[in-house]
Amino acid sequence: MRQPASGTCVFFNSRYSNTYMTFTFKRSALAIAGAGLLALYGCGGGGGDGVASVPPIVPTLTVSGTAAAGLPLVGTVTVKDSRGVTRSTPIAANGAYSVDVTGLTAPFLFRAEGTVGGRTYIIHSAASAADTNGTINITPLTDLIVANIAGQLAETYFNGGNFSTLTKTELDAETASLKAKLLPVLTAMGVDSSIDLLRTAFTPLSSALDKALDVISVSVDPATNVATITNLVTQQQITDNLATKAAAETAATPLDGAGMTTAADDVTLIRKALSDFSAKFAIGLPAPATLLPLLTSSDPVTGTYNFRHGDKSATAFTNSVAANGELVGGSFSEVTIRKIDYTITPSNTSPRAFVEFTIKNKDGIGLDRQKNMQLVKGTDGVWRLRGDGRVLDTYGNAHIVKDGLSGCVTTGLEFGFQDLNSANSGNVSYVMVTGPGLPGAGLKYQRSTVGDRWTIQNAGNQNGGRYYRMASNCNSGANAVGSSDAQIAAIPDDAVYVLTAFDSGNAVAQFGGFDIQYKERIQRRPLTLAEAVAATFPSVTTSSPLGSYTGGAMTISATGTDPARYVWFYLGLTDAAFATTSVDNDAIPSAAGAASVSVALATVSPPLTQREIRVESHDVYWRNMMTVLNYFN
Repeated sequence: MRQPASGTCVFFNSRYSNTYMTFTFKRSALAIAGAGLLALYGCGGGGGDGVASVPPIVPTLTVSGTAAAGLPLVGTVTVKDSRGVTRSTPIAANGAYSVDVTGLTAPFLFRAEGTVGGRTYIIHSAASAADTNGTINITPLTDLIVANIAGQLAETYFNGGNFSTLTKTELDAETASLKAKLLPVLTAMGVDSSIDLLRTAFTPLSSALDKALDVISVSVDPATNVATITNLVTQQQITDNLATKAAAETAATPLDGAGMTTAADDVTLIRKALSDFSAKFAIGLPAPATLLPLLTSSDPVTGTYNFRHGDKSATAFTNSVAANGELVGGSFSEVTIRKIDYTITPSNTSPRAFVEFTIKNKDGIGLDRQKNMQLVKGTDGVWRLRGDGRVLDTYGNAHIVKDGLSGCVTTGLEFGFQDLNSANSGNVSYVMVTGPGLPGAGLKYQRSTVGDRWTIQNAGNQNGGRYYRMASNCNSGANAVGSSDAQIAAIPDDAVYVLTAFDSGNAVAQFGGFDIQYKERIQRRPLTLAEAVAATFPSVTTSSPLGSYTGGAMTISATGTDPARYVWFYLGLTDAAFATTSVDNDAIPSAAGAASVSVALATVSPPLTQREIRVESHDVYWRNMMTVLNYFN
């Protein structure tokens, strides 16, 4: 650095570390009197003509905001600058993030990746140099703003990294254009009309914008680069061609705000209905009768909706949950509203909401992700739980299995069916399951003639099981049907599978005049075989050798489980007549992911045909990650 002229004092500009400003002063009496003070700043004094070296002060620059999609996003924010340099930071529990952009070169793109209520989200946002030390939100709406600037998927734009010409003018124009499309819904939901969707700070679970995010869905078709914006209440949809910039857009019909004022209040009341139910378990197990008023019944305030959940009546359901000690002190959290239907029809006799939520115990451990719950609004304005309304108990999951003895892995999908009350579904002979990744004709799950194990009957060497194996590196050819990793990877997130029941005459079975047909959404596709090979599965040990076990006490231990979700254990012995004696139990893992159960089976006389242990954990997307130990004789 060049030396200043004599009689000149250097003051570093704290904002620009490579520049300085000079001030020339006279050697007056006042200046001399203050020489001692000036010396502290490296000016004058100290003997000789040299100037003390003062290191530049480099300020810290940040960008902060909220990452949310109706609920706070659980995951990570990554910022990428115009040179391709990236930095990442975790998202706080309330959706807040703050990332240091000191030394990075604007403009910036942001990626928030993680889960909201068990659903996978990868959403984006952007900032110009003028936005440093300011607020930048990351939501599905900001993702659409970025996509409009890019003329393509925001994710593709982020991955490509060619955004050095992005300007604040572009950001402002596309933000204003999107707000115009949404404004009737936003204002009806209580959002201030002056809001900046990109930069106005908000708080998940309490602000008006967050309620609006609950009922606005955005999807983009990568083949056409056309976005569809859906009002989940009215089901109205509008489209947005990403190739058309804001300045060139013609006036479009915005999303209708009619009825949305009611929806804004109902979003809060729906969540309250769920929290009221879980509050009954705050300090202990409630009496079943105290839960019944929170459920729909034949009472006319909720129309014709009797409660039914997993083929259980209101009485059977309340008796069951009121005996579940794991619910004490727990909560229903991560509530996601899929749809609110206010249209009254013969099949929708009262306002009805379709929601998902995570059931957690007192320590915040996930016990289940409830995907199909309905709530109904009575004429008294109260929302009550209706259950899933199904006359069959059903489930569907991505299911990945590791052989704990050989180490080989298998990946696929598993569906299950139970008929707990044949009085309302005894006419069902089989169920066809169709959807992404399955054979074109679907999977046929036949009602069992012995017990209640409905199994696949039309998948060749996979007949007799519930698990549809898509790919495997195990030796047995019976374990795979040859789906490639590319085919598995092409299964979309939140894939919907249709479950249609048929009677013995191959006609669609009905109950109460309506077809028995349900939808099962699987929030994350199965792992590819390559991903499964690299995945973490429970590591299992036993208190006594399984290979010689014939009954009695047994402790099964597992490590490597997800500490945020429960672990399921199974022990079974099968005799020479192929009758199985078994026990299963859940366990809560430690913070390190360790869990164990102590069980006991009655002694089974040899010879045994099979000894089996299954230990199932889950990943962040609620995919089943199971380790199996099998000894066959």
